[in-house]
Amino acid sequence: MKKILTILFLCFSFYANSQCISNQSHTLAPLGPYSPGQVVTVNYTLGTFTQVNINWIIAFQINLGVGWTNLTPLTSPGNPLGSTGFWMWDLQNTFPSGLNFGPGWRFVNTSGWNPDWGTVSTGPFTMSFQITVAQTCTSDNLLISMNVFGDCLTGGWNNGACCNDPAYNIYNGVVQTTPIITSNINHY
Repeated sequence: MKKILTILFLCFSFYANSQCISNQSHTLAPLGPYSPGQVVTVNYTLGTFTQVNINWIIAFQINLGVGWTNLTPLTSPGNPLGSTGFWMWDLQNTFPSGLNFGPGWRFVNTSGWNPDWGTVSTGPFTMSFQITVAQTCTSDNLLISMNVFGDCLTGGWNNGACCNDPAYNIYNGVVQTTPIITSNINHY
C-alpha cells in the first residue's frame, strides 16, 4: 500500500508541476481562412501562470508558419502586481541557458536582484500583434502558436518546474490561393 501511495504522489506531483500555464484564450480578426495580403490581428491572453518552486514567467514567444509576414507588436503583456521591470519586444535573444528566443516579448527584471529573473506576477497577461499573409501563389503554412517560458528554462532560475509547457495553438491553416485561369491556347 505504501508503494502505491508513493507512486500516486509522484505522478500527481509530476502532473501538477508540469503545467504552470492555464486559462489561455485568443481572438482573431478577421476569422480565417486567409488569402494573400490579408492583415490579421491576434489577441492572446494567458489567464494564470502558477509559480511552482518560485519559477516566474519571463517570455512569450510567437511561432509563425512561413505564410506570414510583417509581424508587428501592438500591445505588450502588462505586469499586474509584478516585479519591477518591463516587457521588451525582441526579435531574437539568447538566454543564459542557451535558449534561442524570438520573436516575442521577454521580461527585463530591474529589481536589482537578477536581470534574468522573470516577473512575480501570475497574470492575467493580455497582448496583441498583427501579421500579414504573404503574397504567394502556393498554399503556405499559416500556423500561429504561442510558447510561454518560465525563468527556469532561460537560466534565471534552476528549480525545474514548468520548464517545458507545450505551445498553445492559435491557428493552423494554409494560404487560400486563387487558381490562375488562362485562356485557351490556339495553335495555328
